Amino acid sequence: MSRPNLQTIADQLGISKMTVSRALRGERHVEDTLRTRILETAAALGYRPDPEISKLMTHMRQKRRTHAPRTLAFVWAERKVSEISLSPWSQQLIQGARQRADQLGFQLDEFYLSAKGMTGRRLSDILEARGIPGFILSPLISRSRGHVSMRWEKFSSVVIGLGYARPALHRVHHHHYLGMMTAMRQLKKLGYKRIGYYGGSIVNERMFGAWSASFLAHHPLPLKQAAELLGLRRELTREDFHRWLARARPDAIIRNGQNAGDWLEEINIPQDLGLVTLDWQMESPDITGVDQQAEVLGAAAVDLLVAQEQQNERGIPAHPKIVMTAGEWQPGKTVRNVREV
Repeated sequence: MSRPNLQTIADQLGISKMTVSRALRGERHVEDTLRTRILETAAALGYRPDPEISKLMTHMRQKRRTHAPRTLAFVWAERKVSEISLSPWSQQLIQGARQRADQLGFQLDEFYLSAKGMTGRRLSDILEARGIPGFILSPLISRSRGHVSMRWEKFSSVVIGLGYARPALHRVHHHHYLGMMTAMRQLKKLGYKRIGYYGGSIVNERMFGAWSASFLAHHPLPLKQAAELLGLRRELTREDFHRWLARARPDAIIRNGQNAGDWLEEINIPQDLGLVTLDWQMESPDITGVDQQAEVLGAAAVDLLVAQEQQNERGIPAHPKIVMTAGEWQPGKTVRNVREV
């Protein structure tokens, strides 16, 4: 028995082969009731697309895009234009995403949910009217336990970062557990033992405790002693930091972002303490740390989104994927080899 193809489905339903093809590709030109009949018939006949033909069609579509690139969206969930321009991490993120989109034959346009009068529903209407089939949603911070009300069924989508936001979608994020593990191993190699971590508990919760878990798992001291060097706080203040510093007596501190950054100015770094940041920035090359490589993260988000677009996957996925990208260790001047002292 020959393998069922598009013509087989078309003959079964008494419609054109082109209509079947459009329906299976998820194009909007096919009426919903007819699309359902086509999908049901394809399933009943055991239709499976030929992977070689699919690859050829993908190649042909990409060649067409070099002349007229399709547009994808990068949606900033919370940050405003002024905030993004001041954030090197955000600039690297969007630059990496834009470059990867261009390589794949797509144009990437930015949108802002924080714009005046903008809502998820309104933005959905705008994207649909412009024929934009999918979007990347930037990290959710204040709404990490909330819900963004986009018309998910209309689009392919990818969320950057973790958190408890709903619905559960495909995500990409930096491998924070690996980042902390890298920092701990580098400090141990230099001879540091009383390694402390002082940072915000909210951001740690948003990544499902990856930093704290990795810190405790890879600490050179026994678990009970290591836990005393873990300084997670709901609110970070200079006074609390110095109290923690006096009580914990670390020989090295790991931090994220600017947490405790300005509060270390009175301390002799690296002679009194070693200092490592979990989100190294090229604007501060002297600080030792882990470069999260936001541009790689942005590119990975585009890869995941384009894969959905090419396979005509829309809506909330039945089995959400999580793609993680690794950081890169950046040596600096804020640690030293204490074994030689």
